[in-house]
Amino acid sequence: MKPKILWLRQRLPWMGNHSGYDQVCEAIKQMDTVNYSSVWRQHGKNLPKGSRRILSRIGKGAKVASFYDISSTLAELEVLWKTITQKPDLLHMNYVEENLGILLNWKQRLSLKIVGTAHQPASWWRLMHRYVDSIAGLDALIVLAKREVLYFEQYLPGRVFFVPHGVDTAFFQPKPEIEDHNKVQRYPRCVFSGTWLRDIQTLAEIVDRVIVQNPKIRFDIILPRHSRDNPALYRIARHEQVAWYAELSDEQLRTIYQQASLLLLPIYDSTANNALLEAMSCGLPVVSNHVGGLLDYTRSNFADLLPVGDVNGMLEAVMRLIDDPQEQYRRGAAARSFVEENFNWEKIASQTLDIYSKVITYKL
Repeated sequence: MKPKILWLRQRLPWMGNHSGYDQVCEAIKQMDTVNYSSVWRQHGKNLPKGSRRILSRIGKGAKVASFYDISSTLAELEVLWKTITQKPDLLHMNYVEENLGILLNWKQRLSLKIVGTAHQPASWWRLMHRYVDSIAGLDALIVLAKREVLYFEQYLPGRVFFVPHGVDTAFFQPKPEIEDHNKVQRYPRCVFSGTWLRDIQTLAEIVDRVIVQNPKIRFDIILPRHSRDNPALYRIARHEQVAWYAELSDEQLRTIYQQASLLLLPIYDSTANNALLEAMSCGLPVVSNHVGGLLDYTRSNFADLLPVGDVNGMLEAVMRLIDDPQEQYRRGAAARSFVEENFNWEKIASQTLDIYSKVITYKL
């Protein structure tokens, strides 16, 4: 008999249909090895004032962090209802940072097995979550970087598992080769994407210095308009060589990656990173930082990982790649191969199902 799995899911508003962690559920569905149902946390759902008051009262006192809101409480209540009516074998909470609040109060009474996935690095948990020990009530925790296993083991000894984030390798593909790899691009392009834990100050310094050395180099900055209030971004925006993008379709995002020469990603910390995986899947070499999950998702044959704030090192890596199109191609091909071998969603789904099986059969 197939196990019954209930997913508490969400699609982050800034991600398209081919991005994000929810793809693991879609991959598991395609494997047809479980019976499944879903509850969706809906961001920004418009609720009547009375409903909002009731949900706020129910969620009051939950041991949560700043990401948890009344949409989270509403989703947890729906999970409780489905648990009572459908009696699933296991609940997988796809984002514990945003959705784990009141459910643990009911876990024993419902005999509910709960697996969670943590997306934020240990640095975020230390800074932002007042009740980290609350996750000890989970039956297992999936983390997206190996380093996080050690941090969470203090709360769930023997029940923390590293399963990588995946990427849609069928959609995010390199541009079909119709040009000679030895031909130098007229305008080499560096792409930067995202806001979370990005080192914008270092990005601004690199953009300034790269353009001084080679004014033909272009930068594609993918950044929501509501996240452009950092003063360092005005420094970048002075340059006509910089193009700005927001509200892209999946196809537009892919085209930007496909037309780029490399991914430039100054970052303070990370577990998994969608921009990194999607750029690699499109065949881009990487210049980023030696932090967190970047070590799990890259290898030295296609990624230059420098210390945080090392502007000189990142500048040198960018210019070296720009000046050597053959090396760009070799490193980009290695990035694509590494993604195909390790991060396609089918492989991630299989690893996730193994954890479900262990939890359901009491093998933890």
